[in-house]
Amino acid sequence: MAGFFDMVISHHKKNKTRAEKYGVFKASMAAAALLAMADGKRDLREDATLKALLKTLEDLKLYRTGDGTGMYSDFIGAIEKDGDAGRAEARDAIAAVKDDPEQAALVAAVCATVIRADGTVDHTEAQEMDQVCALLGLDAETISALDVDARDFIYD
Repeated sequence: MAGFFDMVISHHKKNKTRAEKYGVFKASMAAAALLAMADGKRDLREDATLKALLKTLEDLKLYRTGDGTGMYSDFIGAIEKDGDAGRAEARDAIAAVKDDPEQAALVAAVCATVIRADGTVDHTEAQEMDQVCALLGLDAETISALDVDARDFIYD
């Protein structure tokens, strides 16, 4: 009988952790969508990078990959439908984690990875990254200095 109770307690702890990390999960999907759509088009390499991050980062792999890609697609769909309203919705989700430096840094790391996924960072993507950093209360110069190469863990 102790095994059953251990399983129930473990399940409860995992659900509690998921609830606590939901804000950073949502902010990460919103930020990834903003950056993926900054250049006006969705790129399969950006999608693949996001999937890899969902399977790799501890705070994100608490959730099913399909939940993350679904939320990401929903944010992209909102941006495609009404650019201003969709971007405002995504920015609200991002700003929700600005008071937690650890979560803000995770969102910025997701951004730094996604923005480089297609091999180029154009001016509009760089501007969007700067705006995301401002929403998070982070220095954009510090984040842009991150040397993130997602190819190693995506294509292994």
